[in-house]
Amino acid sequence: MEILDLYHALEHLHLLCEGLYAGQKHWAKKMESSWEDLLKNDGVADVIAAARRRRQQLDSGSDPSLESQISYFEHHQHRMFYKTYRQAGLFCGSGVVEAGCRAVIGQRLKNSGMFWTESGGKSVLDLRCALQGHRWDQCWDRLHESNRLKIRAVA
Repeated sequence: MEILDLYHALEHLHLLCEGLYAGQKHWAKKMESSWEDLLKNDGVADVIAAARRRRQQLDSGSDPSLESQISYFEHHQHRMFYKTYRQAGLFCGSGVVEAGCRAVIGQRLKNSGMFWTESGGKSVLDLRCALQGHRWDQCWDRLHESNRLKIRAVA
């Protein structure tokens, strides 16, 4: 399941509102707040429709980047059902994953003086993920039952 980071979406929403309501800070903030509530409650289609209506109200000389901001929401709308995700107990931000990567990967592979080949680093990370994910015994059993640990006679 792919979930677009809510905080990245809100950054785009901020830029969109600033562009759609340029020179009208009060309205930009008001619409940003309103559309943020819609986004957080699975209303991304409503945000897109409202942004399109506002874009049509502006003259043809308006900022061309507005179209790319609206397109961003259109392109990612299937990843933006934040209320549904939260109800399912899922995270809507990438911070948890990023912190996990720093803790599991960065602490082991990025210490000073460490140099890894791709295959060596992958092997160490596989074992570290098994250990940190409380799956060490399961992985060890699988390795033990495979031919990887068998001693082979050299003729």
